[in-house]
Amino acid sequence: MMSASDGWLVLLSIGLVLLAGLLVSAETAFGRVSRGRIEELSRENPKALRLLRILNDRPRYINVMLFLSTVATVTATSLVTFVLVEWLTGEQGWPIGGSLTLAVVIMVIVSYVALGVAPRTLGRQHADRIALAAAKPAQFLAALLGPLTTLLIVIGNALTPGRGFREGPFATQAELRELV
Repeated sequence: MMSASDGWLVLLSIGLVLLAGLLVSAETAFGRVSRGRIEELSRENPKALRLLRILNDRPRYINVMLFLSTVATVTATSLVTFVLVEWLTGEQGWPIGGSLTLAVVIMVIVSYVALGVAPRTLGRQHADRIALAAAKPAQFLAALLGPLTTLLIVIGNALTPGRGFREGPFATQAELRELV
């Protein structure tokens, strides 16, 4: 039987997967929403003005959502792996390889369905509604974590040239934003 602390870690993992799903859904909605539609909505709903500000610098907000969903996903995967390895190798007598394999299989399925297909589908189907709802939290998170994601982009540029030696210097942050 799993310990109470292991149970809490599993619940935390579920919460992190749900959070990551919300972030992926918001990220998808920000990429899908139409500027024209939001301009139209802003005449009726002042909250849509916030979303227009996001659309003016869409890559910045998408980068933050991507970063946070990655943190949540990796943390949830690590916690599930820890709990399964501890429980299956200790109480159930499984070999460590089998425990790790089961953790990988579980988290690949969860990640594909709960973090890949479902939130992206919702983000596409309900882009306006989700983007409007996520605009305020996204602005807060971008203000808080924007410098960190910018630093990570700079580090990524330093490690992987964007254009190669013959074509010029590393990709700029603006070029990366356009790609996103």
